[in-house]
Amino acid sequence: MKRTALLLLFLLSFPFWAAAQTTEPPMRSNVFDKAYQACPSIPQGLLEAISFTNTRCRHLTDADYFHDSPEAMPRAYGMMGLVKDGKNYFRENLHLVSLLSDIPEAEILESPEANVMAYALAFDSQAREGHTSGIKDCLSVIQQLSELPIGEEKDVFPMQSMLYSVCVFLNDSVRAAEFGFSKYHIDLKATFCECYDKLAAPSLKMSRLGDYPGAIWDPAPECNWEERTKEVSAVVIHDTEGSYAGSISWFKNCDAQVSAHYVIRSIDGQITQMVREKDKAWHARTANGYTIGIEHEGYVNNPSYYTEAMYQSSADLVRDICSRYAVIDGHRTFYRDTLDNGTCLNNGLHDLGGENACTKIRGHQHYPDQSHTDPGPYWDWDYYYKLINEGMPVDALEGDSGRLDYQNYGDDERRIWVIRGPEESTIQLDFSSFSLEDDYDFLWIYDGDNVYAPKIGRWNTQSPGVVKASGNTMCIEFRSDCLTTDAGWEALWKALTPSVPIPEVTIESGVFPNPFSDWFIVKSDREGFTDMTVFDVYGNVMFSERFVNEIEIDASNWASGVYVVNYGQPVKLGKVVKLVKL
Repeated sequence: MKRTALLLLFLLSFPFWAAAQTTEPPMRSNVFDKAYQACPSIPQGLLEAISFTNTRCRHLTDADYFHDSPEAMPRAYGMMGLVKDGKNYFRENLHLVSLLSDIPEAEILESPEANVMAYALAFDSQAREGHTSGIKDCLSVIQQLSELPIGEEKDVFPMQSMLYSVCVFLNDSVRAAEFGFSKYHIDLKATFCECYDKLAAPSLKMSRLGDYPGAIWDPAPECNWEERTKEVSAVVIHDTEGSYAGSISWFKNCDAQVSAHYVIRSIDGQITQMVREKDKAWHARTANGYTIGIEHEGYVNNPSYYTEAMYQSSADLVRDICSRYAVIDGHRTFYRDTLDNGTCLNNGLHDLGGENACTKIRGHQHYPDQSHTDPGPYWDWDYYYKLINEGMPVDALEGDSGRLDYQNYGDDERRIWVIRGPEESTIQLDFSSFSLEDDYDFLWIYDGDNVYAPKIGRWNTQSPGVVKASGNTMCIEFRSDCLTTDAGWEALWKALTPSVPIPEVTIESGVFPNPFSDWFIVKSDREGFTDMTVFDVYGNVMFSERFVNEIEIDASNWASGVYVVNYGQPVKLGKVVKLVKL
């Protein structure tokens, strides 16, 4: 008996569901509510779990796809991710759902509500036909309605991976609260039995055949890859334009003539290796010979797939690759997303050079002779760079003042400085000269003590001038590429300390006392007028004007440490403050 058939028998017989369902689940104003009303036997949350697994609850149309070719995975449509053209490999479940629901295919493709309703009616029909008595039988119905192939040994893992993702969604308390159902308590290990370790563990070595200890080994057939004849010297970052399970399945289709070395799951960062690194996977046309291809579950125009777990898992994998191939340096990860002239290098196609290019870890869209624009504008290259290059030494600068000059810098540099002043001080950095290679070498300044702190700005072709932090720490990061340098910069830093304490006063009446003239003066000269002078805590005049009636001051762009009186209280400006006449 096939393992797939055994899985079906197991799912139909084992009582693995233990959900604490409410009798009256919260009503929500979305397309799932009407489907549950029409098919009350479907457990609450199940439709959302299937939709989230397949499309992240997004109604997919042709507009969501940016390329099509014989090797591209079959397109999924609507909220439920139904396949119209399976390219003689995927099951065309759009036709099946239309047949079982009696809703025309065109309507299912057009309307999100019809898409979900049709699936619900088809699910209900299959459940009744199979005498489904409870939620414990639902996974077998999901399997019947899936687009994924079924019946062969190679089909087991992709199908189980899809079902596992559905169960993980139902067990997630955050998703339950978000979508308005009660969290389930599915025993995943009992449900998936001997396959559980392979499905659940993103960091367990499952086979000695793979190259990366954190990856599952689930090989693509020999018809979808060939022996490598060049040395590995670069990494290609892709997105799948489909689901994790669907991609793994598609790479096992000999007619597709496509593969990648690794595929990464969005929800938890699980990695499946499908081609050994010594062999050439077919993923990036003329770049195949010298690259390792990493596919990330998701779509170019949907940032919700790019999770923290996925970024971290992918960065761990790339670090491991860098450790095994000396020519691939983590510092040479793409990070020039948008140039000062407005050119956006992570949107559309941008040929950044071939085998000998400086940037060794970059997107599919960045290689020569490509038509695919993945991973697209929502992939956070700067964050990815930082994860890959974690553990960089930091130069500490402490005290009241000092210099931060960095002149005649070299190629392939990354430097990080942290300035720390006394408590209650504010760090100010003043550049007297600044010259970096245009479009290639960059300086970042952060409002805190590390490179993950809020970014104050990034500079390349223009000098930062005077930069202020909101507190007593500032982090500065510099990166240069592998070719061409410039003069660098000269800068002074100092820790600014308020001259007097912040006043804690309450104004009891319309008469403003004036004991705090070091900061401000607010007084009424005559009826209908207000003269006001506002000082910062360092004694600098912010403005001095006469106002009639009332005025709103937008202080959102002011440096911190500016004070003025709002009637009844002293207010630190960091938001809009309304001043009224006396």
